[in-house]
Amino acid sequence: MTVLAQLSDPHVDVGPGDTGSAEALAAAVEAVLRVDPAPDAVLLSGDLTNLSDARSYERVRELLAPLPMPVHVLPGNHDDREALRAWFTDDDVAGLHRDPFHYLVRCGVLRLVVCDTTVPGRDDGRLDAGALAWLSDALAAEPDVPTIVAMHHTPLLTGIGAMDAIGLPEADREALALVLSRFRCVRRVVGGHVHRACFGLLGRCPVFACPSTHLQVALSSGSELSLEIAPPSFALHVVLAGGEVVTLVQPVRSGALSL
Repeated sequence: MTVLAQLSDPHVDVGPGDTGSAEALAAAVEAVLRVDPAPDAVLLSGDLTNLSDARSYERVRELLAPLPMPVHVLPGNHDDREALRAWFTDDDVAGLHRDPFHYLVRCGVLRLVVCDTTVPGRDDGRLDAGALAWLSDALAAEPDVPTIVAMHHTPLLTGIGAMDAIGLPEADREALALVLSRFRCVRRVVGGHVHRACFGLLGRCPVFACPSTHLQVALSSGSELSLEIAPPSFALHVVLAGGEVVTLVQPVRSGALSL
């Protein structure tokens, strides 16, 4: 059994206006350490910091240090690609691009394919022709290995108006669906950005948005973004016998979880 833990959107901020983001990420790390068996790897699916400043990235790295397993990061719209590369990646990560931030790694029997959806200076995301071509080539390289595709902007409409307005555009979601339809190895597309646990389908491929380790987005169809204090959670993607994947959502402040 392979287990990939997913944390998302901690928005760590070391400034005077912070609302407990660092403490929330520390609690999430402690919760991951209580999972039995221990996850094979951890994915942090974007918006590691709120202001993409060096002090905040340094604090995130300190908070993640207790995790003994590999930690794989990807950029969110609040992140800086070069800062992520400097603070969190090794030079030998397979296929790591300088710009955009694409790469792939193995996690036990699972392959994790990371696809950058960020556009510097913007909150909404894109998957342009170059990103889709890279993804297609990456999936074609090992078409029989169970695969999770990870990105920050979850390719779903959620009904939360403010988040849907800054997600992936419809044309990009449709183009991604066409790519995924060619590869049965993709068991899940996972993302963040939404600050809510959301599930849906893109074509026939299951899609999951991970909740935040800190604040969640309020449920509203309006255009104004509102955050609320709701239970922080993280996800566990478990590869079962035969290569199927089940996704569990685990509250941070609870007891040990045995799989």
